[in-house]
Amino acid sequence: MTPFSPNRVFTPDEQILLDILLEEHHCLEQVTELLKTEHDAIVSHDTEQMGHLLDNKLPLLSQLDQYDKQRQQFFQESTGLPYHDGDFSRYIKEQSSVQIRSLWNLITHLLPECKTQNEINGRIISMQQKNTEQILHILTGQSNNNAQTYSHLGQTSEQKRNALYTSV
Repeated sequence: MTPFSPNRVFTPDEQILLDILLEEHHCLEQVTELLKTEHDAIVSHDTEQMGHLLDNKLPLLSQLDQYDKQRQQFFQESTGLPYHDGDFSRYIKEQSSVQIRSLWNLITHLLPECKTQNEINGRIISMQQKNTEQILHILTGQSNNNAQTYSHLGQTSEQKRNALYTSV
């Protein structure tokens, strides 16, 4: 029997949890694929595609948040306990069917993968923005406020200027 065999009869509570986890897993798979596509668009500087991907990513992230809230609410209503990830994982291991445990295992492995890819994409975008700003500063002849040069005494030009003003 496969982890998602339709032949298994679930209790009403199991069915509710299974439905939530199936939706959450499906959404996570979509986000994972979108983040990989976004990475390619970022690396190739395809800003038009990046805009389209962002338009698709935001509703998916909102949906993920909703599934997370539904899962937390289900746990609280089923156990009477406040939700904590560790408690929920123990609940899944102790109470649920093989199908639900397998699905939760997939989710818990996919979620960190999504977070990592999103962080990587964010870092690349941040580096590209900094590079663009530096190029604009060079092209427009503006000084970069972060760039500092040091004198033979180890003072920055601003420290040197301040020392001159205080000595006068």
